[in-house]
Amino acid sequence: KNELVIRKVWINDKIFEVGGTGYEPKGEIKIDGEIITPANNNELLYLGRVSSLVANARLLYAEETKNWRISGDPTDAAILVFGEKLGFHKDDLLRESPLISEIPFDYKLKYHASTNQIENSPLVTVVGAPEVLLSLCAHIKCDGEDYSLGKEKKEKLEVAFIKMSEQGLRVIAIAVRNDASKQLKVESIHSLSFVGFFAMQDTLRPEVSLAMTRAKEAGIRVVMITGDHKITATAIAKEAGIRVVMITGDHKITATAIAKEAGIYQEGDTVLTGEEIENMYGNELASKLGNTTVFARVTPEHKMQIINAYKSLGEIIAMTGDGVNDAPSLVAADLGVSMGKIGTEVAKEASDIVLLDDNFGSIVSAIEEGRSIYKTIKKVILYLFSTSAGEVFVISAALFLGYPLPILAAQIIWLNFVTDGFLDVALAMEPKEEGLLSGKFEHPKKYIVDSLMIQRMVVMALPMMFGTLFLFSQYFETDIAKAWTISLTVLAVFQWFNAWNCRSENRSIFSINWFSNKYLVGATVVVIVLQIAAIYMPIMQKILRTVPLELSEWLLIIPIAASIIVAEEVRKFFYRRKVALKLM
Repeated sequence: KNELVIRKVWINDKIFEVGGTGYEPKGEIKIDGEIITPANNNELLYLGRVSSLVANARLLYAEETKNWRISGDPTDAAILVFGEKLGFHKDDLLRESPLISEIPFDYKLKYHASTNQIENSPLVTVVGAPEVLLSLCAHIKCDGEDYSLGKEKKEKLEVAFIKMSEQGLRVIAIAVRNDASKQLKVESIHSLSFVGFFAMQDTLRPEVSLAMTRAKEAGIRVVMITGDHKITATAIAKEAGIRVVMITGDHKITATAIAKEAGIYQEGDTVLTGEEIENMYGNELASKLGNTTVFARVTPEHKMQIINAYKSLGEIIAMTGDGVNDAPSLVAADLGVSMGKIGTEVAKEASDIVLLDDNFGSIVSAIEEGRSIYKTIKKVILYLFSTSAGEVFVISAALFLGYPLPILAAQIIWLNFVTDGFLDVALAMEPKEEGLLSGKFEHPKKYIVDSLMIQRMVVMALPMMFGTLFLFSQYFETDIAKAWTISLTVLAVFQWFNAWNCRSENRSIFSINWFSNKYLVGATVVVIVLQIAAIYMPIMQKILRTVPLELSEWLLIIPIAASIIVAEEVRKFFYRRKVALKLM
């Protein structure tokens, strides 16, 4: 949800549990399962005060929605809300301890620092990645005093944050230092005093599990990009219920935990960190992608490397993001998808699609809709090409055999604009097929007209040619007007049946609900009425050079035109059998 809430606080070997929901500044504090009064714990109060000073966010109450919302980074917002729960208000704190200087968060530094004037001494407060801050700390603060932070104690701190990370919590460290210099510089961030850990929860969206299941069924590998620790990210990936790939800027432990929670990470999968990626050369990264589901502690440059590695394998990449740093990756991917609610304007401008509801499930639904559109376009093209091919075959064969033209120019226009016009529009309204999110869905080819479509066009066009020429040959020597009328009519009836043929490439038309596409039913009725009008209305007879047909002639035309259904049904039968044998 990108709605971070601090759930645990580690201070001096004690773990405080923090209650509350969302960004509402209310929540009880517990230790060992019992509610405590924060005012009676000086260490907790100190942590709440200094962390509120460094939190670069604002907490706002929306009257219209009766909800609390934040302005600024979600991580800073979670820290700010924690301070509010302890009774610290940032504006009041800044009046007492004004901000002197600041180092904004940088993905390379992996921390954010600020200097505030507290009484007569400037205080530097730093929050950031635990492994980075621990390397910068020389002391640990206990009961208000600074003690040397040796190797053994650092190892214990690492164990503490790993345990919290394994629970899928994003762990942030906080450290301080009294500094005589008021100008804050990166070079001066060292010899810090460690204060504690914040363990934050970023709850999975409720739609994730179902969306991941649908994505898995559709044969889609999901690449998740997050800032969590490797273990946290893997835990969340597991919870989502699908083997996907997650790219994250978070620590390896955090990332692993998140991946487990989301169902992305499965036992035996590989987890790569940004540092490991930097040490890879040539095609080494691409060779690791097959079994890698989590990428942790990555920078924007690493994301670009990962995307390019996937592209080198011929994969189609859709990249989601919301931050400024995501913009290069959104542009580099085949399809950039940004968040409409929480996304920055830079990310939205760099993307191809903006999700108005920030819902991952919407991406899967869009894929299903896209596949449906792809299938529908193929159906319409198949119908138009096969009927047009049938007309071309009829005229070409007639010329080869020395027959008169079996169909006139005005009649061709009638077939292409009237008969085809209604039926192809109706075919475009075909409802979505089942199994579009099946892993068996065909990978789109370079050309939309593939070998199967060409095969179907021939199978459909040949009965049109043979049937039309057969009937035309029975009449043209004695009554050319009757012969033209029969050719026009039988081609029209062929097209009626063919529209129903094109509804599916493998399912029999008798197994598909005939009324699932009411537009096609209506269009078929309309073209039948228009064809009858073309034959029996005097004005249409004059325009199209037609004459009335007798019932016996209709009884001959309809069975011959139905041969196009028989031909396609036979092809579908053998096609289904071929597919079934492949799956065995």
